[in-house]
Amino acid sequence: MKRIIPILFCALMALASCQKKNAPLFRGDYSFKTSGSVTLDEINAEDEPASFTVGLPNEIGQLEISALDNGKDSVLVVMNTMGGEVVVTHAFCKDNEIFLRDYKKNTLLFTGDSLTLKNDLRVHASGQMYEDNTLILNMTYEGEAETSERSFKIYGDDIRMAAIRNN
Repeated sequence: MKRIIPILFCALMALASCQKKNAPLFRGDYSFKTSGSVTLDEINAEDEPASFTVGLPNEIGQLEISALDNGKDSVLVVMNTMGGEVVVTHAFCKDNEIFLRDYKKNTLLFTGDSLTLKNDLRVHASGQMYEDNTLILNMTYEGEAETSERSFKIYGDDIRMAAIRNN
C-alpha cells in the first residue's frame, strides 16, 4: 500500500502536466473597446484619386473566450459589439499571446466629405495578455467600400482593442 501512494501521486502529476497550459490564461468574459483609424484610397477615379484617413467609431462590447477541446490550445472567440454585430472566430494561444483567425466584420465609416460608407472588412488580429486580466489586441483592417459613385480600398494597421476581464 505504501508503494501505491507514491506511484498514484506520480501518475496524477504526469496527467496534470499534460493539461493545456496556454488556453486557460485567456478563458473568460471581457468588456472591450476598439479604436483606431483607417485609410481610404479611391480606386478607378477619373480625376486625381481621393485619399482620406478616417477615425473609426469607438466600439464597445463584450468578448467571450472559451476553450475548445481539441488539445491544441485553441479557443473560440465571440465578440458582441453594443448596437452592432456578433463576430465569432477561432484563435490559437501560445504562452501569453493569442492569434485570431482572420474574420469579417462590418463597420460604418464617416469621411470629411460627408460620405458614409458601410463596408465589409477582413480583420487580422493578435495580442497579448497583461497582468492576467488585460488583453490588448493589435488589429489590421483591409477591405473595400462603395458608394453609388465611388469605390475605395480600406486599410488600417493601428487599430487596438483593449479588453478587461470581468470579475
